[in-house]
Amino acid sequence: MQGKLKEYLLKGGGIAVIALLLAQMLPFMQPSNPPVVNEPAWDRPETRALAKRACFDCHSNETVWPWYAKVAPMSWLVVYDVRNGRAKFNFSDWHPGDLPGTIADKEIRTGKMPLPRYLLLHPEARLTDDEKVQLRAGLLATMTAGANMTTDGASLLDVRCSVCHSADRPRQARKTRAQWEETVTRMIGKGAQLSEMEKGVLIDYLAKNYGQ
Repeated sequence: MQGKLKEYLLKGGGIAVIALLLAQMLPFMQPSNPPVVNEPAWDRPETRALAKRACFDCHSNETVWPWYAKVAPMSWLVVYDVRNGRAKFNFSDWHPGDLPGTIADKEIRTGKMPLPRYLLLHPEARLTDDEKVQLRAGLLATMTAGANMTTDGASLLDVRCSVCHSADRPRQARKTRAQWEETVTRMIGKGAQLSEMEKGVLIDYLAKNYGQ
């Protein structure tokens, strides 16, 4: 009985090895990095560096493929995830509007991105709380730059100020215009992404609606 069991195990192991070797020869789901076509107009180099560290492996054509991405069938899962990520948005083949800044902000803020299972194998992609705030602010600034600049005070409060705290926080305060100007200037110093025009719009909105 033991002899037959050993024989079955040897045959089963041999079949598994042959199947694994044959899987390596299949010509589909192979890792690849197409050429970089176009990137977003990053607001600053630090934003790109953080995005490259946390996002580029799944959302760019600059994927750093790990060794197991070249061993089937594990490689099939990895290639599928990367192709799916690139299809959603690709920092290396960028078109304006591909990723709304508010969605990027929410995905990072809620911990959905980077994927928890990705972080298990790539601890270098894990961001500190401060780095998450910087990346969220940077992506918001990058995705809303130029023609998409926000000129509505309420939207500025909801989109730009909520990176660091709830938008309800300033709505519960009552300050003079000078005090609001001091507050907004201080927030910009801490990383809030506002152009000079947006700064004025936000101060006007706060002073009018939440002034003393």
